[in-house]
Amino acid sequence: MREKNWGRIEDLETLDASALAPGVSVTKRVIFGPDAFWDDYVARHFVLPAGAEIPAHSHEWDHFSMSLGGHGEVEVEGEHYDLENGNWARVPGGATHSFRNIGDGDFTFICIVPTRGDPYAKKISMRADRKKQKENA
Repeated sequence: MREKNWGRIEDLETLDASALAPGVSVTKRVIFGPDAFWDDYVARHFVLPAGAEIPAHSHEWDHFSMSLGGHGEVEVEGEHYDLENGNWARVPGGATHSFRNIGDGDFTFICIVPTRGDPYAKKISMRADRKKQKENA
């Protein structure tokens, strides 16, 4: 369990999220989520290199995204939405969507999904649930 109530994103553990964009080095840091103050959702910080794309996909949960730097876009059901620094977008559950870096440098953004929507957070949550079950047995 993370004990500090403040911190810098750059100081958080860097996780490899390259499975989201095959052939590209994508990094992720978990800001809030299971084991970090928020059991039901996870707020992730992503870095998508120049020219990289997270291919079109869909799932049942909403995405809430906020651009922090660089220049990206999200395509939702064929509509393109600009994600320059400070812009945000909601991707409705079930909608086909992709993220792409259309700038010259890194595109950094925060993406919030339910815990079940992030493999790392889901694993942490399941471990915590098993621990509680053992303690209550």
